Amino acid sequence: MKRFIVGLILVFSLAVTTYYCPIFQHAHEPSLKLHRLPPTLALRIFSMGNKELMSALIFYNSEFYFGEKVGFRKETPELKVIYDALNKATDLDPYNMDCYYFAQGILSWIKPAIPVLNRLLEKGMKHRTWDWYLPFFIAANYYFKLNDPERAAQYMKEAARLKPNNTLLATLTARMFYQANKTEAGIIYLRSLIKETKNPLFRKRFLKRLKALEAIHYLEQAVKHYERVFGHKPERIEDLVKKGIIHRIPEDPYGGTFFIGDDGRIHTTSKMAEGWRKHGTNKGSRAKEGVPKRGPQEEG
Repeated sequence: MKRFIVGLILVFSLAVTTYYCPIFQHAHEPSLKLHRLPPTLALRIFSMGNKELMSALIFYNSEFYFGEKVGFRKETPELKVIYDALNKATDLDPYNMDCYYFAQGILSWIKPAIPVLNRLLEKGMKHRTWDWYLPFFIAANYYFKLNDPERAAQYMKEAARLKPNNTLLATLTARMFYQANKTEAGIIYLRSLIKETKNPLFRKRFLKRLKALEAIHYLEQAVKHYERVFGHKPERIEDLVKKGIIHRIPEDPYGGTFFIGDDGRIHTTSKMAEGWRKHGTNKGSRAKEGVPKRGPQEEG
């Protein structure tokens, strides 16, 4: 009986210790900080010629700090200090790809951080001249966070040049030119790709996107002519035919219907996306009834 009571006490003590020990540790655990690094020149001296090793250590220290803060402690990390560390790490070794990819992963969600993030990525582009991810990241930042499709198109164009076997990058570039109201630039870009490519599948995809942009450009010019003649923009795309500006509305090679959005620009119900009918992208849209949705954002 005595042994049973002692055993029971030990089990109870172990259970209490197991439950309260982590709580006590968490309550008295010192705060985790990532200290700001000295200037890059000092880091170069301290590295004793091992700049790549120093750069890698700075990266891993920053990554572990972020993981500990966010993953385990559920605390807000000091992102400015992390950026400063990654910036200095890439000063030491501008080829350290982990720094650029990590920075994009943690900073691209914060709009005020995009300009400095893009500067860091541009530094990487100057050295990692073969890496198509870097211009792709910058293009995404300009497009989604800074709402600048024209700048995004320039960087996406560079990503497509570095990754020529990925037709999506090229068609995205043409789309961004269109969304920046630079449809003609997108047409010129696609024509140059069609002229250079020898892959029949790539050529087919580029031709399809080219036909869509040429149709949009044709309608854009018609809208401008209508405005010069009548002093205002047409309310509906059918007005271009009714008033004799054009003979007919061109077909969308993606199977959609062109219309004039509330922003006064030419859009299409297909959004220039493959298989949009199959997935019901525009099922029940007002565009079918002649009343288009407000300024849809084309995809893909």
